[in-house]
Amino acid sequence: MTKLTYWENHYVVETSTGEIERNLKLTSFTSEGKNFELIYFSARGREKDKGAPNILISQGSGGHAYVFAELGYLMHLKEYNVFIMPKHGGHTITELVERHRDALMHITRNFNERIGVFAEGLGGFAVFYLALADNLFKSAVYQNSPGLLTEKKFQNAIIRGRRKALMPFTRFIFRISPRIKLPISSYLDWKELIDTKEPSRTIESRLVVDGYLQDPDFDTWYPLSAILSLLNTPPPQHLLKLHTPTMFMVAARGFCGSAYADYLKDLYDRLPPIKKKMIEIDGSVYWMLSHPTEAAEIICEWFDKTL
Repeated sequence: MTKLTYWENHYVVETSTGEIERNLKLTSFTSEGKNFELIYFSARGREKDKGAPNILISQGSGGHAYVFAELGYLMHLKEYNVFIMPKHGGHTITELVERHRDALMHITRNFNERIGVFAEGLGGFAVFYLALADNLFKSAVYQNSPGLLTEKKFQNAIIRGRRKALMPFTRFIFRISPRIKLPISSYLDWKELIDTKEPSRTIESRLVVDGYLQDPDFDTWYPLSAILSLLNTPPPQHLLKLHTPTMFMVAARGFCGSAYADYLKDLYDRLPPIKKKMIEIDGSVYWMLSHPTEAAEIICEWFDKTL
């Protein structure tokens, strides 16, 4: 029997690892003079299905593409080409917006322009800003995101607990040396985000404690310039300029608890009169990874209607 890779051992909960691996493909795109690997699944098992709609998955802080391999595989079974962004690597929101733009242009050139984006956390903040700036994708789904980062309502929702205590120190150090790095764990405790309800708690404990926190490919330190860009980067245009059909997936026990969930509901109400939907999930930040089959069903149902 072939020895399982790290991601197959730790990030697959409902599917055959062999099936996922057999369907994985690789392409690459260039952004700011650097080459990035883009793993993907081709619809209907073809080498390159240029007629199928596309989904780009963008993950949150620290994580790499293979964390979402199972979710991507399950989405591709719905007859989508599914691509997963490389890890974000401690770059600012502005830099990540450009990287997502280049990835989307690569998909448009090599497949087609029918693209939806599922983004969470850090990836969701960058994707939402790209949606405000351009019309490079047709539809979006957000979990554990998005936000208008310089908005007081957003900052009040996320600057709590250890983040609030850390903030004066980080701003002082940033003025001296913006490239100095802090551990992501200083402001984001992955274990605290594990669902408190069973059976999710057991599944997510394995994902996080045995997986993320031991994974040599995870980012564990980010420069202050990247961290503070989550508070200092203004939106490219007013919220009313948003034209992209948008769905929010709001976790009941999500990032920053009820404060951020309340902010997302408020932001949703302020979206312009576009096609939109909000789903409240009885889960946590990791729900889409601990319940990948259900997540793929909900996300693809939205894209079926909007792509």
